[in-house]
Amino acid sequence: MGDWVYYVLRYRNIYFAKEYRYDDPDGLGVGVKVLRSMRRPNAIATHRQVLGEILDGLKTPSHSLVLMKDGEYPPPPFHLRRERKQLENSHWIDWQWIYEIDLDRNIFHIDGMPFFSLECLPDDEAFIQYISEDHYGNLACASQCLPEHKYKRPTPPTVDNSDLTTYQSFMCTGSHVALSDLLAINDFLSPGEHIRVSFLEVMLISDHNQLTDDQWSIAYFMASIAFVPLIFDDILRVHRPELKRKEFTWVREDTVVCIATHLDDERCLQASVSRLINEIMEQKDNSGGYFGIAFSVYHCALVKVVKDAHTMTFSHTNALQFLPSFYADSPSTPGITALARLGFRIDPALFERVMKICRRNAFLEMRNKTGGLLAHGANGSDDMSPNIICPALPLELWKEIALHLHCFELIPFGLVSKLFRKVASTILHYPHLGGYRLVAAPRRKPTYDLPDQHLSLHTASFPAARAGIPAAVHVGLQFKDKLSENFTLTPLIVGYYDFLVVDISANS
Repeated sequence: MGDWVYYVLRYRNIYFAKEYRYDDPDGLGVGVKVLRSMRRPNAIATHRQVLGEILDGLKTPSHSLVLMKDGEYPPPPFHLRRERKQLENSHWIDWQWIYEIDLDRNIFHIDGMPFFSLECLPDDEAFIQYISEDHYGNLACASQCLPEHKYKRPTPPTVDNSDLTTYQSFMCTGSHVALSDLLAINDFLSPGEHIRVSFLEVMLISDHNQLTDDQWSIAYFMASIAFVPLIFDDILRVHRPELKRKEFTWVREDTVVCIATHLDDERCLQASVSRLINEIMEQKDNSGGYFGIAFSVYHCALVKVVKDAHTMTFSHTNALQFLPSFYADSPSTPGITALARLGFRIDPALFERVMKICRRNAFLEMRNKTGGLLAHGANGSDDMSPNIICPALPLELWKEIALHLHCFELIPFGLVSKLFRKVASTILHYPHLGGYRLVAAPRRKPTYDLPDQHLSLHTASFPAARAGIPAAVHVGLQFKDKLSENFTLTPLIVGYYDFLVVDISANS
């Protein structure tokens, strides 16, 4: 770590930033000085007044140097920036700490994480004690921090009665429906669902420390990962389109996602359900069942809309906790389970979706290894090509044959005929990491010889197979030994130039 500290003031969504060299061993001394300055009488009002005068005097806010006034402020130069990204991307200095005073929301941030309410700050000793790590190893406010010192979540927005019109106009067959009833499935997870739930738990928690309140791309990534083809590999082999910010995103032909807030508030939940119903009514003319997902990172709610020629009914779950708490002892939440089970449904378009994300490089690699592609495509008929002699084997035997193929070989295999495509889709329904197919959920918590007692929150060891050879895939860890094959996957673009990076290791 470096010996620099960044001190930041935010006002009117503009960031005033100054770098400090510190003399104390850990850099907390600067944080204590910032804390003391904000505990002075009328500190919030004084800071707002001075910064407001500076901003009012600027014709156009720029990245130029701004001279701060009064003895309450550190001496110049103070750098003016529009976005937090510009602070976090200052890579030419190795920052030890970033202390941010958010005068727009009255929050004391440390390294981008909200810690304290500016209206009730702790004393110096408690301040240092409260800077801790959560069970995921990330910087966090200690669990013993007094409630009056913790930052306050924004209050729910006001929901106008007109936003609830749709909810009140159609027949609601259930407002707090159990997931099994909504999806018409068993209460207990099937083996395939268990794999998907466990896989999503460790994948989502890998991104836990990147979460901020205003990162839409993180929220959409978390909501949609349950519905993308679960084929994850090096970006040169698997490429997914960059996320586009829209009010509604159809993750499948019958499933739509909208990003919401404060779903734990009943009126906000009903307003989000109304928005989803309106979107489904506008976009889908055919009769049938459709699903909507209201997602706020902290919670999610599932909506089912059933249309026929003359009527429309809907039902929905309550707000389900999605993100585990920072001090959780288990990665499991009702929301992750709900999205995983909804995403596990058979997807008729799965094979086509896999073809779209797999790059040509992957096929060329397989061709070089096997001496040629398995097939060059077919016209979609039920019969085999006349040039291919294949005995009339049952579906189960073709599946056994396909299980011995690499996941990228399944695509040319599936192009041979509709029968082969059905077989390939069945296998592609399972998660694949670095060419390994996860065949079962982790049987027990991993017992790695490492000091982190909460390691099982963000790591898992899956029974797997590649080309028919059994293996074990460890997600979230890398073992640097000759028996393991190490990968770093970048399967999804989370934001602008940001990737979710997942470390996996495998050994046969």
